[in-house]
Amino acid sequence: MRHETRGWIMPEADMLAMLRLIDEKIRLAEVETRHRDALIRLREILENDLNDLSRGRSSSKQVDDQEAA
Repeated sequence: MRHETRGWIMPEADMLAMLRLIDEKIRLAEVETRHRDALIRLREILENDLNDLSRGRSSSKQVDDQEAA
């Protein structure tokens, strides 16, 4: 499967706050199934972006460390 990148990225602190809010909403019994499914998909997207961000940061840190050596 092709991994597409988006033209935007949310700041890490905002992603973490949004993930907490999404988890709270998912746990509510009043949330309709279709809305819960959308929240779960949004959570997956944000988690993937967060993972990509941390991987990019760690790989760029490795490059910086190699250049400094």
